[in-house]
Amino acid sequence: MTLREIHGFDSPQHFSDFYRSLEDAVKNKELTVVPVGQPYASVMFEERWYRTAAGQVWRLVNPDFPFKGVFEQVKQ
Repeated sequence: MTLREIHGFDSPQHFSDFYRSLEDAVKNKELTVVPVGQPYASVMFEERWYRTAAGQVWRLVNPDFPFKGVFEQVKQ
């Protein structure tokens, strides 16, 4: 799975489809769910972190109107 940053999902369906692809990657052991370290902006946002086989950590922050969500690599 090739990961690219997303700064704002286009629609709820876009987010849902993307989340499903991440969960499939977890099932296929391409990604591993890891505990959230420093939250994106606030603990009020639902957030999940994923680690790649290469050790990169990515965050998925759910949309919460008017915030459109984000998927980005965590700076470590």
